[in-house]
Amino acid sequence: MTVGGTIEIVSPESVGVSPAGLDAVEALITRQIANNDYQGSVVLIARHGRVCYFKAHGKAAEGVPMSTDSIFRLASMTKVLTAVAVMQLWDRGMLGLADPVSRYIPELGDRQVAECQPDGSYTLRPAAREICVQDLLTMTAGFTNTWWQDAFPLDVYKVVPKLYAEAEVRDDMNAPDLTLEENMTRLAKVPLIADPGTMFDYSNSSVDVLCRIVEVVSGQDFDSYQKQHILEPLGMHETWFFIPDEHRARLTEVYWPGRDEVQRSNVQVGPVMLGPEGAHSEHHRYFSGAAGLHGTTADYFRFAQMLLNKGTLDGARILSPAAVELMTSNQIGDLTNWQLTQNKWGFMLDIQQGVNAPVGSDHYLGGAGAYSWQGYFSTKFVNNPGRDSVILTMTTPAADGALPQNLRIVAAANAAMND
Repeated sequence: MTVGGTIEIVSPESVGVSPAGLDAVEALITRQIANNDYQGSVVLIARHGRVCYFKAHGKAAEGVPMSTDSIFRLASMTKVLTAVAVMQLWDRGMLGLADPVSRYIPELGDRQVAECQPDGSYTLRPAAREICVQDLLTMTAGFTNTWWQDAFPLDVYKVVPKLYAEAEVRDDMNAPDLTLEENMTRLAKVPLIADPGTMFDYSNSSVDVLCRIVEVVSGQDFDSYQKQHILEPLGMHETWFFIPDEHRARLTEVYWPGRDEVQRSNVQVGPVMLGPEGAHSEHHRYFSGAAGLHGTTADYFRFAQMLLNKGTLDGARILSPAAVELMTSNQIGDLTNWQLTQNKWGFMLDIQQGVNAPVGSDHYLGGAGAYSWQGYFSTKFVNNPGRDSVILTMTTPAADGALPQNLRIVAAANAAMND
């Protein structure tokens, strides 16, 4: 069976998936929607490169049923494409992972670190070393976010996020009248939260610095580079930073978590506004590889399958196997993604290291070596090399509001794989 003329659906038995297990997945989704956990979803399950489940549920907007070709705000799932862009340049010998960032963005050299006190006072000292490209890929560069202000008990989160906001650093999911290059000038004004390589911090700024490096090295704006080297070779024709007018009606609404009310306006998070408005921005200059893409489930499946295939899809070589191995293995040593999942981190990928998730974490991805990432608007993908599977759970609430439900779908999908 073919859905939308693009994806052939095979029998689950042909890829070692239990039909009864998929019935359990279907029943779970039905219960979740009935409970108002989210208002709509598209779920895709594939093994051995073939899709055995691809269905839409609920609504995409008021009066509009969800469709398998509905468009989602991908938010942080964008980050994985940015890592691929950087690793393509690494494959071609155009940059090194140990290269100092200042080689490409001079104003980000000679960084200072904020030493913060409980009363909000701080002093500055020189960083122990320069930021390198790998620090950005592993979220250990010492950058943070405006929206982490007061989110954690560490003194530094009382101070540095506020300095980001005062410098007007853009690290949200909106689309300002700004370029990546211009934002680097703002970022250069603020201190680091720690010496490079010593502390994990999930930072949009780290990713947008990578995007600017891609621009400098390639001589193209990030949007053009990504289209030419990732989207077009993979046949991802329905993934964009800014949705063409003729496709905007397919964009899913954002719903408040746990409610059936549409969230059309941004909400205050720390000192900035986060929310769905970026998809409707009149400004098309800021190509945020941290959180800016929009696309369909089928398109992201092609990208995820390419990674699972160690860098190739349908005869197109996007990355070397060596680059994929780096991206999908632990690159932060004893550190963890402590702010979100407690798992390990590769290059813009969350990695389950053991058979189960860490104690106290719900982020079971399916087994040792499974890797994943998710977006602020409750979208998620999971690749599991051990089971040769791809799972996408694309839902509608903001603020990761359906993440617990998505993780349950991931667990049920893994349970349906019976060989």
